[in-house]
Parts: sequence; C-alpha cells; structure tokens
Amino acid sequence: MSTAELDRLLRLHGLKATPRRRLVASWLLRQSEALTPDEVRTALRCRSGTLGLPTVYRILEELTSVGLLTRVDMPDRNLRYAACRAETGEHHHHVVCTRCGRVGTIPECSFEQQIQTAERHSGFRITGHTLQAEGLCPECR
Repeated sequence: MSTAELDRLLRLHGLKATPRRRLVASWLLRQSEALTPDEVRTALRCRSGTLGLPTVYRILEELTSVGLLTRVDMPDRNLRYAACRAETGEHHHHVVCTRCGRVGTIPECSFEQQIQTAERHSGFRITGHTLQAEGLCPECR
C-alpha cells in the first residue's frame, strides 16, 4: 500500500495521517505475522526514537478500530496485532499459525443459523461476532 493510499484510508476513517501513525501502519501492513505492541515499538524505535509504548498501544487500537489491523490471541496469552488483509468492511474471520504467528483470512462466514439460534435462546440481539481459528501454516507444518 502506497503512502498516498494509506493516508486516504486513514482520513476516510477519521484519523489524521500523522508520521507515527503512518510509520506503525505501513510497517505492520508489510508484516506477515502477529506482533506484540512491544515488538512493534522495538522494531520501530530506531526510525522514531520517541515512540513510546502507550503511543504504540493507542495507534494499534486506532488501526484495529478502522479495520487495518486485527487483534490476535495467541496460546501464550500475549495480545498481538496483525495486518488485516480483507477488504475494509467485509465480514471475515482469521486463522493464526500457533508456531510462527502468521495470520490468514477466512473470507466466508456460515454462522447465520447459529446466530439466529443463539438469539432465540438468549434473548440477545447479536450485532457481531468474531472467530479465530488456530493451526499450523504451510511453512510450519
């Protein structure tokens, strides 16, 4: 994704294209695996010496809220973030390699019937759901 495309996407979602936000977004969008906020900060500190961990967390959450990133729960219980490769606004799920942290997209969702059943039984009006499948990617198998 070019800088101009990234800036356009950030602005489309009401975010300013600040140098730090651009740096974090452009770097993470080139990564194939899920990374912790500290790993992101450590990797980018040489490019932006004043990039603190609270700033990284805030940027990661902002980028997640607009669909550029996804939160990934790994077996080690550390929250990680990864580039979301699906089209913005497209409902999808993710599959995560438990060995290397690579994240893939599951483009289809077949939970509509289960959601309707859950609504009938619980009385809730379900407005969204997430699914994260785990396994080993082709390189780790």
